[in-house]
Amino acid sequence: MTTEVEKVIKALKEINMTEEERLKLRAEEFGEEVGKYVAGIIILLLAPTIIWAVLVYIIGLQIAWLKVFGGYFIFNFIKNIITWSFK
Repeated sequence: MTTEVEKVIKALKEINMTEEERLKLRAEEFGEEVGKYVAGIIILLLAPTIIWAVLVYIIGLQIAWLKVFGGYFIFNFIKNIITWSFK
């Protein structure tokens, strides 16, 4: 989110630019915006994938301490996601 002052400064800088430089600047800004959305989607899909992988690993193994460790890992992972969402 940009403020009015930042918009004015940006407009003043664009006055002295050539059309090619303006096009490059707009392309960079567009790339940053697209990157934010792509990163958000990757992060959104990453958490369930990690939980699924740990659950498959826990259920597939018959070693008790690994199941306890996996459960502890999932609990802390979910707790941290909830904590980070409030920050």
